Amino acid sequence: MRKLILPLVLWTALAAGLTTLFFYLQAGLMALCIYAFLLLLAAAWGMTALWMRPLQCFRNLSDEIIRVGETVKVVVRIRNPYWLPILWAYVEETLPDKMRIDGTMRRLLFLLPRQTQYLFYSVTVSRRGCHQLGPLVVETGDVFGLFRKTRIEKRRDFVTAVPFYTEIEEFHVGQRRLLGDFASERSLFDDPTRIRGIREYQRGDALKHIHWKTTAHTGELMSKVFDPVEVAGATVVLDFHKESWMEEVRVEQKKPGVLEDARPPHEMALETVCSICRYLWDGGWSVGLLSNGRDPLGIPGITLAQARSMESLSEALESARMGVKDERLEPVFIPARRAPEQFSLIHENLGRLAITDGLRIEEALLDRISHIERQQVLVILTGDVTDSLISGMLQVRALGYRMMVFIVRNTVAHDRAFEAFVPQGIEVFDLEHEGRLSEIATGRRFF
Repeated sequence: MRKLILPLVLWTALAAGLTTLFFYLQAGLMALCIYAFLLLLAAAWGMTALWMRPLQCFRNLSDEIIRVGETVKVVVRIRNPYWLPILWAYVEETLPDKMRIDGTMRRLLFLLPRQTQYLFYSVTVSRRGCHQLGPLVVETGDVFGLFRKTRIEKRRDFVTAVPFYTEIEEFHVGQRRLLGDFASERSLFDDPTRIRGIREYQRGDALKHIHWKTTAHTGELMSKVFDPVEVAGATVVLDFHKESWMEEVRVEQKKPGVLEDARPPHEMALETVCSICRYLWDGGWSVGLLSNGRDPLGIPGITLAQARSMESLSEALESARMGVKDERLEPVFIPARRAPEQFSLIHENLGRLAITDGLRIEEALLDRISHIERQQVLVILTGDVTDSLISGMLQVRALGYRMMVFIVRNTVAHDRAFEAFVPQGIEVFDLEHEGRLSEIATGRRFF
């Protein structure tokens, strides 16, 4: 309100001063011209102010989660909800660079009272990541061309392009599987497919647990004893710190007959993580994810659909929309579970993941290790091996965790990791191309 009152007071004072001056000079014709010009300025300013304020803008997306190369259809609605017409308004969408855009992203509009106009366009997403659509830029002004005013809408929308993954091997539904994956020293559950031995019958033993052959041989009831079991689980750890993927620290060994991968090494590592998670999830494992990468939306570990019902989403989206620098060090952590939606959750979070310059991967792992069960396998992917990484990994190994380390396209780092980790019982693999992962998986068990 003050912004409107101050200009009005100033213009009123100017008009009163000019009136007094012209009355004193007896310059009536000049006074008429000046007043006509002031009236024109007032009308132009009023048009600009009235036409800009009522505009309402909305955006609808055909999908928020897509694969790389797929197309998102977008409809933008611009509505004039008031009784005054808007003679002209120029609107233009702000869209990601280096992507194919088809349709109308900008338009000059004439809006009658309570009329709605539309922008129809589609975006073909050519790279993985969380991509922002918007904001909508609106410009309007008076018909005389004296004043113009621009407004940037607050609303932004986001499209997540999830990474590709490779199905390492085929799993046949109905094949014989053990109830549990590993024998355990202590467990609440026994696996009837793993018979440890027999003992004398005790009151309360189920009839199906009686060993009838031995009972007939000895003449006394004998019961089977089973091995306690635990369910297989793994947490895949991805190092997404930018210093681990810098070109000056990378030494790759070119092999004859192997096509050079055009993808950046960190993108290859991320797609490899996605392939490993899919492989374990298809095999019935409990699978989780830990990464020091940054979530641009500030909702690590959950999906956008889950975040819509949480209070934290509004602040996170506002920060992302305004381009505020994200200084949080919270890692992306999804606890290992065996659930139908687990891979979709991991897949979407990998799609949003961005390179960080904050938390190192060994710091993230040591911070979250208390939330990871000791029976789980830790599968770690990184592009470089530093002294602090070696120290952190050995600390985790000393806690009793089984570990596998994949070095992505860095021969020198692989040699250093091999010397430091193998004597401590940590397996190390050189992942120079994606086909290597299939060779490792089909040639041995993944634990």
